[in-house]
Amino acid sequence: MTDPEVCLITCGESLSELIAVEALKELGDAAVLCPLTAITRGVPEVIERMKAARYVVLIDSCSLRCAKKTADELGIHYDEYINLEEELNIKTPCYENPSVEAVDDIGLGATHLVERIGELLSD
Repeated sequence: MTDPEVCLITCGESLSELIAVEALKELGDAAVLCPLTAITRGVPEVIERMKAARYVVLIDSCSLRCAKKTADELGIHYDEYINLEEELNIKTPCYENPSVEAVDDIGLGATHLVERIGELLSD
């Protein structure tokens, strides 16, 4: 397996993770998911993917900024930060295990994420 171009860091079992998983369907092998919980727990495979990626993108889906706060506190390097609520006005709470009522937000967020990753890779 070749090294991924982009590592997507999200909070585990959250709206941001659902959005990233949906975006990965279109991004294919160019990007991989690196759940923040796996990084903080020291899962070697996830940490290796994160270190090998050309770009690390940190994603929050709400204004609580849990992923950013955790990454900053732990000194986790990221090249790009995306807050989907602030950028897209998504109002669905990002608490763990979001409801399926967030389907519209997932599609909107995934499209936005695919576009941003495309811009990042075209530089």
